[in-house]
Amino acid sequence: MILKLFGKMVRNWKAKLVSLIIASIFYVNLQNSKVLIKTINVPIDYPKLSGNLSYSKNPEKTIPVRVEGLKDVVNYYSQFMKAVIDPEDVQLGVTEVPIKKIVGVPSGVKVTKLKKTVPVEIESRGLKVVPLEVVFEGNPPPNFEKLTQILSPQKITLSGKPQDLEKINKVVLPEISLVDRKEPFAKTVKIPELPKGVGVLGSRDVTVNVNIIPLSYKTGEQTAAGIPIVCSGLDPKLDVELSEEQVAIRYFSLKPIRSAQILTGITAQVPCNYIFDPIKNKIIPELQPQIAKVRIIKNKDLKGIEILQISPEKIEIRYKVKDQGIDSDPTDDGTGMEGPGPDPSDRS
Repeated sequence: MILKLFGKMVRNWKAKLVSLIIASIFYVNLQNSKVLIKTINVPIDYPKLSGNLSYSKNPEKTIPVRVEGLKDVVNYYSQFMKAVIDPEDVQLGVTEVPIKKIVGVPSGVKVTKLKKTVPVEIESRGLKVVPLEVVFEGNPPPNFEKLTQILSPQKITLSGKPQDLEKINKVVLPEISLVDRKEPFAKTVKIPELPKGVGVLGSRDVTVNVNIIPLSYKTGEQTAAGIPIVCSGLDPKLDVELSEEQVAIRYFSLKPIRSAQILTGITAQVPCNYIFDPIKNKIIPELQPQIAKVRIIKNKDLKGIEILQISPEKIEIRYKVKDQGIDSDPTDDGTGMEGPGPDPSDRS
């Protein structure tokens, strides 16, 4: 029985051996076909820079790596791989920063970095606050005049190299036409292009409120709009944001009076009495916004007029701590106001 079984096994043994070898070759090829080795570029995850530091040039976006593993796994997970840089390795100036690790690599996949460092250039950027200036084209029709203009914001913060910021003392807005204008209007303009390497922090939109008034004298009940609101008693360490920047008034006068006399002789004030406590490092009181009543102050030439209504009567005031270490020009308020100031001793 055993001899008979052995005889069947060795019968055509050469053919069976060849078949076994061929099957083994096919099996090895099949297994090897599932393993993929390829070179890919993975994105570099650069750390965010703090303070006034910035990347002076566009750093390299990817680095090459060799990936080895099962074909399906490599093809799928390659899209999630990233090269990571340690923030502590990023220094001011030009340095070769090491790639510490590749993240997003699944188990069973081998990754070899073909480039171990990338050149990174870091520069220090300064900040500077400069006033905005508006330019007008043409004039209103006869018997009308432009009295005031109010910009919002009145100043902007620029960011750039200190040597570039030194050359900029103001930013001039695009021209605004006054032709055929017979009443107050507001226009939103864009901050123009700045020198290369200089940017604007915040929005590039500026709203310009222009007050156009008639030259005629009038008596009786009248209205005047576009009176700027002034923040009185503001802590120098704080900035404020007002819910309204202008008010309108309804007034009565027995004597003939021009609108220009009202707008140059009246101030709308709100009390800004919050303070910054440097010990507790916070604004006191903490409750915001502050609701403040608008007070109208008249100069001595307008004692005869009676204020009938103020619109709005109250506004919201929000406080924030001023940014430290930013250059600014404290002399220009950007309001474009003309004429004599009011006498604080006389109020409505």
